[in-house]
Order: sequence, then structure tokens, then C-alpha cells
Amino acid sequence: MDEVEKLSTFFGRVECELPNNRLDKFIGLLAMESLDENEGDLAQYSLDNDKILLRGMVLKNTSWVVGLTVFTGHQTKLMMNSGKPTLKRTNVDQLLNKIVYYILGLLLALCTVCGVGSFIWETIRGKYFSQQYAPWIKPFDNAIIIAVMRIPSYIIVLNTLVPISLYVSVEMIRLGQSMFINWDLLMYHNETDTPARARSTALNEELGQIKYVFSDKTGTLTQNVMVFLKASINSVQYGGNTGSDEDITRDPPKNIDFSWNSYANPKFTYDDETLQTAVNNRDPEVDKFFKVLALCHTVMSTVEEGTLTYQAQSPDEEALLTAARNFGYVYLTRTQKTVTMELLGVTEEYEMLALLDFDNVRKRMSIILRCPDGKIRLFCKGADTTVIPLLNNNDPSKLDDTLDHMNCYAREGLRTLIIACKEIPDYDYMEWETIFEKAQLSLEDRDVQINAAYDLIEKDLDLIGSSAIEDKLQDGVPETIANLARASIKIWVLTGDKQETAINIGYSCKLIKPRMEVLILEGDESDEVKFEIKELQYRIDELKRAAKKEGVDAEFALVVTGTTLRFALEESLKYTFLDLALQCAAVICCRVTPLQKALVVRLVKNFKPNKSDDDNITLAIGDGANDVSMIREAHIGVGISGKEGMQAVLASDFCFAQFRFLERLILVHGHWSYIRMCKFLRYFFFKNFAFTLVQLFYAPFCGFTAQTIFDPLYITLYNVVFTSMPVMLVGIMDQELSVENAPPEVYEVGQLNQLFNKQAFALSGFHGFVVAAGCLFIPYQMFAQSINIDGLDQQSMYFIGTAIAGIVTIVVNFQVALETTLWTVYNHILTWGSIISWFLLFLVICSPFAFHISPDQFSYFDGIYRVVQTRIWWLTMCLTLVICLFPFIGYRLYVILTQPTLLQEVVYNIEKEKVSKLTTLTKTLKAPLKEIADHIPLHLHHGHKGGHALYATKRQQSRKDLHGRVSSAKPVREGTPSPVVRGTDAG
Repeated sequence: MDEVEKLSTFFGRVECELPNNRLDKFIGLLAMESLDENEGDLAQYSLDNDKILLRGMVLKNTSWVVGLTVFTGHQTKLMMNSGKPTLKRTNVDQLLNKIVYYILGLLLALCTVCGVGSFIWETIRGKYFSQQYAPWIKPFDNAIIIAVMRIPSYIIVLNTLVPISLYVSVEMIRLGQSMFINWDLLMYHNETDTPARARSTALNEELGQIKYVFSDKTGTLTQNVMVFLKASINSVQYGGNTGSDEDITRDPPKNIDFSWNSYANPKFTYDDETLQTAVNNRDPEVDKFFKVLALCHTVMSTVEEGTLTYQAQSPDEEALLTAARNFGYVYLTRTQKTVTMELLGVTEEYEMLALLDFDNVRKRMSIILRCPDGKIRLFCKGADTTVIPLLNNNDPSKLDDTLDHMNCYAREGLRTLIIACKEIPDYDYMEWETIFEKAQLSLEDRDVQINAAYDLIEKDLDLIGSSAIEDKLQDGVPETIANLARASIKIWVLTGDKQETAINIGYSCKLIKPRMEVLILEGDESDEVKFEIKELQYRIDELKRAAKKEGVDAEFALVVTGTTLRFALEESLKYTFLDLALQCAAVICCRVTPLQKALVVRLVKNFKPNKSDDDNITLAIGDGANDVSMIREAHIGVGISGKEGMQAVLASDFCFAQFRFLERLILVHGHWSYIRMCKFLRYFFFKNFAFTLVQLFYAPFCGFTAQTIFDPLYITLYNVVFTSMPVMLVGIMDQELSVENAPPEVYEVGQLNQLFNKQAFALSGFHGFVVAAGCLFIPYQMFAQSINIDGLDQQSMYFIGTAIAGIVTIVVNFQVALETTLWTVYNHILTWGSIISWFLLFLVICSPFAFHISPDQFSYFDGIYRVVQTRIWWLTMCLTLVICLFPFIGYRLYVILTQPTLLQEVVYNIEKEKVSKLTTLTKTLKAPLKEIADHIPLHLHHGHKGGHALYATKRQQSRKDLHGRVSSAKPVREGTPSPVVRGTDAG
């Protein structure tokens, strides 16, 4: 196919699977005419995922390619993966939906009551009243029909009880909260130029209710910057301090000088020269070790500006390849049939016969090569759990030494791999190749047949040794985990690493504390796992009893292996296992698959001991494609934009660059968003009830005729203009506590759902009921016997309606002022501006100008002017304001003093401390002022009553003395100027 002219004679067909959404799998078969054989002979080639270009891919390392389109349009794998995302709804959303149903039921009940009231009124007085004041053209006195007709009328009048605009306001508040997350510079990672992003705006307040965090380890808790640190080759340890007695007396190691190697990566350092000596001496085992590292991989190489660079799917592979490169085993390039490397300056080309790729089930990869000496060899590297069973038993002592070394590496938190190889006779390989090609060409159960073929050749391997790679913790991880633990958030780490590595990382990041009792669950059979769970449960009970006697709290950490987890998640054991795990402050699951991660999250997420219990709000955080399933399964998914691609970020609800930002996302933005949303919802229902129930209480005064007391324009603008903006600003910007003053423990108000629940809704409704009653009955009684300045009665419906409308507006805006804890210039403008807007609006609609434009629409001419000119209205407004707000203030004070939440206690103590400091400061300032005042002459104390008297007495005495001296002097000649008197002396 290298010659383009031959494309015109191309003939073949493709047989493949039906369109599906699996991005990691493709099964197909290409049957095409062989170019070297007679026409009509078709050669078959296997098509798998490596030979498919998905929609949206970008080609590299080639300028053009010839391809065949298999799927198009909506049948492409990418389009089939872009279906409707799973709808995540918060607890608040679900409660709001229930509350709306409650309100609809209440609305129907109230309208029915009004209908019954209409029936009674029509039966007793309606007929006579109508004939006298509003006679019917045709007399109609059927009270039942009239009452039935009143019910839909009252549904229209009282429809404001239903929070129609609530959902729009909630989404606007969430959008504002999400923008603050996006703008947070403290969650911006400068090194990678990555800001935090709220990819979903519907989950902000649920960030304030997290109970469980499920975290990946590699790339999430760690930096995912792999460094080849140690190796065990042929029972010999290389790299760093190996823990032997010789290391104690040995001089500090020096880094190896790789200047002799033109391909060496200058960033790579190594401190054990014995390994370089073994390489130079061409130690056979060391030679095999580095050949496996240099040849067994899927890395692509490029030359950029004269520098050899590697493009690896995994940072593990890049770290191992870089180490081999610096020690002289330089991987240069690969084609579909060959792999080329330079070994200590000598270029060698290997024929690639087969690549047995890595996957999450096999946890190993192998490559079969024909080496330059003509022999066929298999090189393998992988996890110890999958490679060790494939080893031969030729050297048990080497295996024991290697396992001991790996356990030491794991305790240091290093990632380990087993390195092995074997030589394959040509006959055995040709026999296996036939089986492998048949499996590749199969269209049914291809994966099963290929894995079976892999197992046939991957056996009787010779152990070479193991590698150890360091992956350091990210900055701030221990502090973040410690603060999340203080907030009563339980953290589960789900990792694919070894048990020892996972435990060591648990200690390093302070997930496992020194005083914790570490429990290990590692059974290999279902019955064994069941027995171990019972044993651990008994042990926990014993330790709790012992700790209780000593007056301390017992804390536990549970470590579970992937094999054990497979049985623990079975239907018969999963709730027993969960009961054990929930008693532990930390849980580490090691050697788990992506599916097991999702199943663990689902188990905790759906667990409810009682139906009335709130959900266990879960958050999953990861950085790789293997974390996508758990991120999607959790209530909230967080993706870290690391070195393993963007799959986790694209599947997440929130994303950022470092794990430490999770603390600010949850404990700051989440906590604030929950409190703000709860404040908004409580106030919203209060103001709706306060406004609507005024209409209900007015019903008996209008004979249950569904007459509204408010002006229609006021009804329209009540939620839009007069009351909505201040509380929306509270929902976006309010703060109970600053970040510096808020300890992590106050986060529990969200976990316990203390601020908005069914009880809080009922209290808001009752509060609105009380305010509505006060806003109607107090003005009604105050204006009952009053007259205006013209001597006219003030009981008209329009006058009372306008007066009450103003009072309701002022009361509900003063209520939001009481709810506001962080006052900014915007709060002042919107809160007091909402009250002013009511006056301005009614000044316009009651003006002569509006009346001349539309007399029918603006018929209440001069209404607002009459109201504000009446002194009794101002008195009524102040009286109603005090009476309506006093119960709320009293109830809040009662709760703070008797049943405070932890948040209220912290706020109360901070305010109390402020008052104490202010009192101390006042006393400190008064002392020097008093001392200064004591030194001031008494006649200068003009502000003191005694000082004034003394000053007046002394002045009068001075005048008498002056008069006596002047009268005893010689007579003054006429025309001589009178003496100038200065003070009390004569001149």
C-alpha cells in the first residue's frame, strides 16, 4: 500500500462489530486482496482498537494517512458516548420538589376553606347584601354554585403561595456561587496555569453536605511525577539506602555522572554507582533488566530540536524508560515490525513479533521479540499479584529476596513492578502464533480467546528482579486530609497499588494517625471474608470498651485488598462489610479495579439504615480514566487535571489542578453555598406566605368574594422588584464567618442538614402566617375609626390596601436585613432601595399623569399621597414592624441560648469576644483621659455644671475688686481716654 497508484485496484471488505459506545474496544476483520498473490486470494487481518482512529483524533508523526471510514454520524463511538448525562440532583432540590407538592395541597385546602366560607356567607347574608349593594340582573341565590365558583377564583388570588419564581432565583444564585469558584485565585495553580472550574452549577450547596470522600491515590494524592529510585536485580538491591549495616558507615552517596551519555536526560539523577558499574561490566541480569525497561512498552519517540523525547501514555513507563536511557539502554524508535535501541553506543534492531498489551485485569504487559542474535525472547513487566504466579520455580531464594525487597519498597511508599523474561524456542512460538492469529481473527469472544492465548505463552518466566518508582505526595495533602477529618468527613482511598504501599501513603498523608488501630481484611474466599469481618467487628467492640474505660475515643483504619473486596461486595456480605467500614475513620482499598471503585461508592451512597435518614452525600476525586466510573457514580465528582489526560475532568462536576484545593472547595465554597441557599429558601417561603396570607385573612372582610386587597400592579411586582433582589444578594455573597474565623468543625451544620429541612420550612410558613396577620389586622384596627385631614373616612379598600402594601414591603425587607450578616454597599442599596422603590412606584401610579393616561388602570388617584400624609400610617407602620419582628428576634435568641448549633456558638463567641475587646479598649482610653482631665484647672471645665458655677462666682468677685480700685483713684480729667482694662487689672 506504499504506492498510491495501487489504491485504484484495491479490493477488500471489513467485517466488524455493530456500532457501540466502547471507546477502548473494537473488534473487526479486514479481508483484502493480497498485492503479492494472484487476484482473488484474500488475506485476512485483525482489526482492534489500536488500528482505529476515533472521531476528533489528531494525527502525529505523519503528514498523511490513507483510511477507510467504518462508522459515520451518530454511529461513531464518540457520538454514542455523548448521550444524555446522568442528572445529578441535590438534596435541596429533592426537598423543594416535595415542598411544592405540600404547598399545592395547602393551596387547595385554603381555597376549599374559602369556598365553604363563601357558602356560609352567601347563605346567611349574601342574598340580602347583593340585592342592596350589587343587585343581579337576574336574581341568583344558589349558594352552593356560588361557593364552587369561588374556589377557582381563590386559586388565582392565592397562587402566589406557589413559588413559581423560586427555581429561577435558585439557578441564578447557583450561577453566582459558581462564578466565585471560578474566580477564586486561591484555587488557581500557577505552575500549570490552571484555574478551578465549576463545570456544573447545580451542585454548589451539596458541597456543604459531604460526608464521604473517595479518592484515587496516584496523581490525586501524589504528584504523578514518577522517578526511578530503586531496583532489586538478582537478589541485589540498588539505589539509595538499602537498610544494611554497610549503609550506616558508608559516606553519603553521590550522584552518578552521566555526561558520557549524549542521550542522558539531565533531570534524572541516581546515587548508586554500583549499578553503573554492573552495567559497564555487562552483568547478564542487569543487562536483561534494562533491556526489559527499554523494549517492553508502548512509548513513541520523537526528535525535537535535536533532542530525543518520549511520549508515554503512563508516567510509570516514561520513568522506567528514562532510567534505562541514562544507563546506556536508549530506546530510539519503533515501527509496526521493529524496535530500535542503542546499547552502550551500539545500535540494535529487534523484530517485534507480538505485543501483549496491558489492561486493568491483566495488570502486566509483555512483548515478544526476535533479538539480534536470532533468538526469540519474551520480556514481561507487571504487578506482583499477576506476574509471580507465572514464574518458574527454578530459584526460590531469588523470589524470596525479591519479595522482601519489594515489601521494603512498599513500606517506603514506592510503586513496584516485577521484571521477568523467557526464551522461546522457534517451534513453540510458531505453534503459539497460529493460536494467537486465530484468536485475533475471531469475531466472537475475541477478548476471551486472546487472553487465553496470552496465558499460553506467559508462563514459566525467569525472574529478573523488581523496580521501585517514587511518586511524591502533592503539596498540602496531609493538612487537607487533617482538616477534612476535623470536619467529620470520612476519607476512603481507592488505589491499584500494593497493600504495603497504600498503608505507607496512608501514614504519610495523615489519613492513618499513629493512635489508630489498623485493621486488615484480606480473605481469599467468601466464607473466609465473612469470618474475618466478624472477627474484626468483635475486635472493634473490645477496643471500644477498653477505650471507654480509659476515657478516650478509639479510632480505626480499615485496609481491604481487591480480591477480598470482590467477595465483600457480594449481596450476602456487602451490608455486613459496610457496617464494619462505617465504624472506621479511614478506609483504604488497594488493588482495586475501576468497576470496584464505582461499586464501593454506590454501596455507601445508597446505604440508608432508616428511610427517614438523609442521604450519605459522597464526593469522588480522581485524575485518570480509571476514575471516571467512580466520579460519575458519586453525588459530586471532582476531576484533577493532571498527567493522565482529561477524561476525569470531562466527567467531573468540579475540577482543579491540586488535591489541596479540595479543602477550600468543600469547607469554604461548599459551606458558604449551603448556608446562603438555606437562608434564601427560608426567607423566600416566609415572604410568600406573609404576602399571600394577607389576601386570605382579608377574605371574611369581602364576603369571600375573592376580592384582592392589593393593587394588581403591586401583586405583579412584589416578587420581582420589591423583595427579590436583597435576598438574592444574600444567597450569593453572605458570610456567617470569615475563612480565618471558621473552624472545620462548623461544617457539621450541612452534614446534619440543620438549616433547611421540613421543620425549617414549617417555621418559615408559621413566621409568614404571624407577619401576615399582623400586617392586616393591626392597620385595619388602627384605621377603623380614623379620618383624614379633610374629615373623610379612611376605611376605603384602596386606602387600606395601599397602606398595608407599604407595611408588608417594609416588614419583609427589614426581615431580610436581620438575615444579612455581611453588609456591603450593594446590600444597603438593594435592601433600602427595595423599600424606596415601593414609594416611587406608587407615587407614579397614583399621580395625575398616570390617571390621565389610563383612568381605568390607575383609578386610585392621589392614593399614596393620602397614605403618607396620614400620621397614623407612620405610627401604624412602626408599631407593626416592631410587633412582627419581635417574635422572630425572640425565637432566634431563645435558640441561641438554649439549643444552639455549633455554627451559632462560634458566631456568638466571636461577637462576644468583639464586645469584650471593645469594652477593654474603652476602659483603656478612659484612664489617660481621666488623668488629663484631673490636671485641667477647674475654671476650664466648661462642660461641668460645678465648673460653670465656680467660674461665674470668680468672675463676679473680680468685678467687685476692680470697681473698688477704680472708685478710690484720683478723678480723671475730661477729655482723657478711659483706662484700658486687661483682664482683672487696671492699666
